[in-house]
Amino acid sequence: MNGRRAQAAAFIAIFAAVAACSRSAPSTAAPPATKAPDAEATTEARAPTTAAQTTTSLAAPPADPAGVGDPYFAQLGNGGYDIARYDVAISADPAAGPNIAVHDVITATATARLASFHVDLAGMEITAITVDGASATFQRDGDEVIVTPQRAVDPGARFVTLFDYAGSPRPLPDAELTNVGWLHSVGATFVVSEPNGAHSWLASSDHPSDKAAFGYRIDVPDGVTAVANGRLIATDTANGRTTWVWDEPDPMATYLATVAIGSFSIIDGGTEGAVHIRNVVPTALEPQLRATFGRTGEMLRVLADLFGPYPFGEYGALVIDARLGYALETQTLSLFDRQIALSSATEEFQVHELAHQWFGDSVTPKSWRDIWLNEGFATYAESLWRERTEPGFDVDAAMRRLAAHAYPPIGNPGAANLFDMNVYDRGALTLHALRRTVGDDAFFRILRAWTSEFAHANASTDDFVRIASRVSGRDVSALLDAWLNANPMPSLP
Repeated sequence: MNGRRAQAAAFIAIFAAVAACSRSAPSTAAPPATKAPDAEATTEARAPTTAAQTTTSLAAPPADPAGVGDPYFAQLGNGGYDIARYDVAISADPAAGPNIAVHDVITATATARLASFHVDLAGMEITAITVDGASATFQRDGDEVIVTPQRAVDPGARFVTLFDYAGSPRPLPDAELTNVGWLHSVGATFVVSEPNGAHSWLASSDHPSDKAAFGYRIDVPDGVTAVANGRLIATDTANGRTTWVWDEPDPMATYLATVAIGSFSIIDGGTEGAVHIRNVVPTALEPQLRATFGRTGEMLRVLADLFGPYPFGEYGALVIDARLGYALETQTLSLFDRQIALSSATEEFQVHELAHQWFGDSVTPKSWRDIWLNEGFATYAESLWRERTEPGFDVDAAMRRLAAHAYPPIGNPGAANLFDMNVYDRGALTLHALRRTVGDDAFFRILRAWTSEFAHANASTDDFVRIASRVSGRDVSALLDAWLNANPMPSLP
């Protein structure tokens, strides 16, 4: 997931010297506590209208490979179709254990003829799959579900696939061997999916290149709060249970989807321009946290002036009452653990996660190797915030201190090093080198062009090089290539 590994106490102590990262967890810390999966246990689920038949062979071979070709995660994502929207109904009872029942409706457009197609889902007991209302057959191959509809889907056709499944989501190890997916802490269950955990609970195309809108209906016992990305549309209460309805209409990568269920308070923070601010905090910590995110409106104003309009309609924080050691830029509702939210370094973390809403959430990398486009920009944003709000802050001096480290290349960091300090700090240094080369006026025009031209879309390092060269009026490809790939690292201009 997004973040830098460091001893939890150490990263707080040195925070003034080096920028905070989205993911800051101690390398020796135990993962968040989870309960052992129980494949037989289920909670209430919507009764399937048709029964899926498990098959041992396919009538035709899959029409697309089980993945989109990302060398870091070869089995993630799926070819042959593009998902437009997930409508996810979840039934859960945290007091009864980690089991959930899910009714997942996937609306997609075929990009090839689909005699069969793959969907990512780890574990869980599937009880029904339909395609366009007709029962489909399926087989499982590890974390791949290979679905065969009764009739092949033609290229360009819009089709709807319904999954019914239940069980206890099994947390998955990420690139840094920390559990990701559907996690648990005292009094709450919550989702942290970056980079590869979404398919532990969501039947999906689990790769950033296939972004989609999300709708949620989360059914929980009365007195339990359920939150997710986007805007709260409604709460419906009947027979001792409440359904929380959330909607995120803007395209979102699966790793940015989140759900949190437990004893939470939703604090309305008013609006900043057209942006509605709401924060979700553990009810027991509300007195301590009510003022913690009081500068969010100011941060929105400052960053929007630098990067262009905030790309979504909602923003706020979700605080988990646990010591996780990281924060994460879950779209419109950034996740923080208790330690970070209450630390003296919380402001830098807040700026970092807010900056990710532009860099990573709206403009999302086409492949994981370009993770610096997320973390380098968000890390540099911390210095830009301090430059504009902290009298006497010297951004050049701060960057020179970072440049004193011998960071290895970051243009292709490898799956095991996605969230190393190198990606964050050398990424920030790359941007500062570009800024000092082209000048402030051109640099900030580059950033605004980047967030505008690729808003709610996917982009690559090559795309950034082209925009930077075009907007600045000079070829900066050699400069950026050296800063991303040269070893040793270049000197700052």
